[in-house]
Amino acid sequence: MTFLQESSKPGWSDWELARLVVHLRGYAKYADDPQADAARRLGDAFTADEVRRADAFLEAGRQDTDRLAAIEARLGKDATSEEAWLAQQLTTAWARLDELRDRIDDGGSLMANTHVASAIDYVRGSRP
Repeated sequence: MTFLQESSKPGWSDWELARLVVHLRGYAKYADDPQADAARRLGDAFTADEVRRADAFLEAGRQDTDRLAAIEARLGKDATSEEAWLAQQLTTAWARLDELRDRIDDGGSLMANTHVASAIDYVRGSRP
């Protein structure tokens, strides 16, 4: 894949880069060869480092529910009330965050999606 040598977006945050990466990849799904089209679009818009930054930002937003389940299993019956409470709070927070992200993704033109998404550093449409 060929990328830009110099950034055309100096000073952009990882969130801003990730928003455009998701947007460009979304357009590529309509092409005959989506992967090649996405590679071309990203190469025309970004440097290799910017794509890495955007992908790392998107990956950091994924919830590691398997790791939480492993922690809860390891704690088992030996968990103190504080440890059990903390694990439950994280599970609840993730569920609420999922609901918020669903509402952002499903929100229509009546909601300023970009403003709401930026408040929680979420990239609209980035969830699988």
